[in-house]
Amino acid sequence: MAIPYIDRQIFLALVPYLPSVIIVLLIEHIAIAKSFGTINNYVIDPNQELIAVATGSFSRTAIKSKAGVRTPFAGISQASLAAVIIHAVCDLIVGPRTLKQFWQISPVEFLIFWIGVIVTIFSNIENGIYVSMLASCTLLLSRIAKAQGQFLGRIKIHQIQLISDNNIYSTKDNIYIPFDHSDGTNPMINPILPGNGIFIYRMYESFLFPNATNYMEKMISQIFRETKAGKTIPYNNLGEQPWNLKTSRHPEKEQHPNDNRPRLHAIILDFTGVSYIDITAIQNLVDVRQQLDNYANWKVNWHFVGLSNSWIKRALISRGFGSSDNARHYTSTNLLSNTNTMLVPILDIDRPLFHIDIDEAYTAAVASLSIRQ
Repeated sequence: MAIPYIDRQIFLALVPYLPSVIIVLLIEHIAIAKSFGTINNYVIDPNQELIAVATGSFSRTAIKSKAGVRTPFAGISQASLAAVIIHAVCDLIVGPRTLKQFWQISPVEFLIFWIGVIVTIFSNIENGIYVSMLASCTLLLSRIAKAQGQFLGRIKIHQIQLISDNNIYSTKDNIYIPFDHSDGTNPMINPILPGNGIFIYRMYESFLFPNATNYMEKMISQIFRETKAGKTIPYNNLGEQPWNLKTSRHPEKEQHPNDNRPRLHAIILDFTGVSYIDITAIQNLVDVRQQLDNYANWKVNWHFVGLSNSWIKRALISRGFGSSDNARHYTSTNLLSNTNTMLVPILDIDRPLFHIDIDEAYTAAVASLSIRQ
């Protein structure tokens, strides 16, 4: 058997189309599997589908599904009529109601969808796929890079339960919401400031290189506005001041002896929405810690809440976060009932600045104020 001859010119002519062909093949194959997996109540593993990838057709698969076929090699005599094909495929086309839902869910993604459709109609499928993928990747990177945290305030909620006609059971609890009510909370509710130089800051995306600067710049600017420096004059002379200092070049002339703003005491970072942290973000956090320690003229306590990933905790510990000499040990416990009833800590007691929830972190931050005073 002779070795097949591959014409170099034909090969070079086909190479530009290979990426789009592979993408279309994978998209169509997985889309068919997921669509009819949902209809017929079976689970699809995309990785398995990629390994056993084969050519597929929406029309043929739809016809076989309508006819009740259960094996991939079954022949269907009923599928010979074109009317059956049209009827089967029409069920896969989304209607105006679905498009309206797309718009309500995400207008930007709805726009990308129509851009892909228009480019495909007036150009070709390859360009439509490339434009849609490029726009989707740009949107994803933009969302990650523009992620910003929110400062939280405390509100006390009352949960009332009617046990009987004349018996009401009431419980009180603290929850923490953004001051700008960006999470949809009632704007008539005014959250209470943590006060005493304590700030609660929540991150909603993974803490990564693209968004680390945005996260930290917003936090630092808010802290500078609401606190005063630990040193009256942070620089001994004009030569020590940075050239791009945003404040006055002569701060001693603008000192206010009745400045009632507190000094920065503690920062509580809510990492509930953070699923990953990279090296650059950790280094950014270390740099900000040093900057704020110099600004406050003492060691600022950094409390962390919602560390759902052991690697995030490991990264923070490696750079000195989690432990402190001037922090009170507050940790949540769980009641175990075996032969003897005992209380056991939920988190590592050697890391007093890692907390199970914001309320515990806030209590610990307030308690450590007495140590400074």
